[in-house]
Amino acid sequence: MSAGEAAARYAEGVRALDGGDFAAAEREFRGALALRPGHAEAHSNLGVVLQSVGRGFEAVASYRSAIEASHVLPQPYLNLGRLLQELGRRGEAEACYRQALARGLDAGVFGHLLNAASGTSSAQAPPSYVRETFDSFAARFDQHLVGTLDYRIPEILSGAVREFSLSAPIDILDLGCGTGLAGEQLRDLAGRLVGVDLAPKMLEMARARGCYQELAEAEVGAYLRALHPAGFDLVVAADVFIYIGDLAQVFGETARVLRSGGLFAFSIEQPGAPCESFRLEASGRYSQALAYVRGLAAGAGMDERCCKEVTVRTHGAQALIGQALVLQKP
Repeated sequence: MSAGEAAARYAEGVRALDGGDFAAAEREFRGALALRPGHAEAHSNLGVVLQSVGRGFEAVASYRSAIEASHVLPQPYLNLGRLLQELGRRGEAEACYRQALARGLDAGVFGHLLNAASGTSSAQAPPSYVRETFDSFAARFDQHLVGTLDYRIPEILSGAVREFSLSAPIDILDLGCGTGLAGEQLRDLAGRLVGVDLAPKMLEMARARGCYQELAEAEVGAYLRALHPAGFDLVVAADVFIYIGDLAQVFGETARVLRSGGLFAFSIEQPGAPCESFRLEASGRYSQALAYVRGLAAGAGMDERCCKEVTVRTHGAQALIGQALVLQKP
C-alpha cells in the first residue's frame, strides 16, 4: 500500500512543480519519501524545489541522496554539478561529473560539463547534452526563463528586425526554436514559419503554440546544410549560440539559405574573460567575442545593420551581458 501511496504523492509533486507551486511540491515529495525513503526521483525533484526557492545547501543534500539511492539516474548528477558550480565549489562539481562518467552515464553530457568545469574548450555542445538540458524541464522552461531569469531576447530580436522594411508575409526560419518564444513574437510577420530544435519535448511545446507551419528535430548546422539556397527572408537564432562555440559554418550556411536582402537576427553572450573567438564558460554555455562574430559576418558576405548591448538573462543579482545583432545579405 505504501508503495502505491508514495507513487501517487510523487506524481502530485511533479504536477505541482510543473505548475510552479513549490510549497505543494515540497510537501508531496517529502510525503513520498516518508513512505519510500529510497525514492531517487523524489529526492532529485525535492532538490529542484529547494534550489528554486533559494535553499541551495539543502538542495545539495537532496541531490546527493538521489545519487545514493540510484547510481544510474542522470538528472541528480546534472543538477548537483551545476549547483556546486554556482556555489563556487568547482572541484566538487568536477568530481560529480567524473563520478557520472565512471558509472557509465552519457559521455556527451558529462564530458561537456567536465570540460566546462575544468576550463577545457570545445567547438560545440554534444547533441545529447542539449537534449538532456532542455527535455528535463521543458514543462517549466518558459516560466523559469521569462519569470525567473527575466529573459527577453525573443522580444528584443523581434523589435530589431521590425526596424527594417519587411514586406510581410515573409518566410522565417527559427534556429533552436525551443518552446517557440521567438516564433510567437514573429508569427504576425510570417507567411511560413519553420522551427528546428534538438529537443523533442521542447518541440512538443512549440507545436502546441500553433504558430509554426513546420517543425524539425535536428541539429541546426546539419539542418541548414540540407536546405536549398535562398529559401528564407529571415533567420533567427535567439540565445542559441550559447550551445555552439564555433559559428563559422552556421554563418556560411545561413548566408546561403537567405534571399537577397534577407536578415539574420541573433544573440550572443559576452565572454567572461578576454578571448579572440569563442569560449566555453564554466556554466557549460559558449560565449563569443563581438570582433569574432563581425569577422564571420564579413567572411559570409553579410552586412551588419544593428548591434545592441543587451541583458541576456539575470541570475539573482547578476546580469549576463551580450549583444543582439541583425545582419543583412546584400
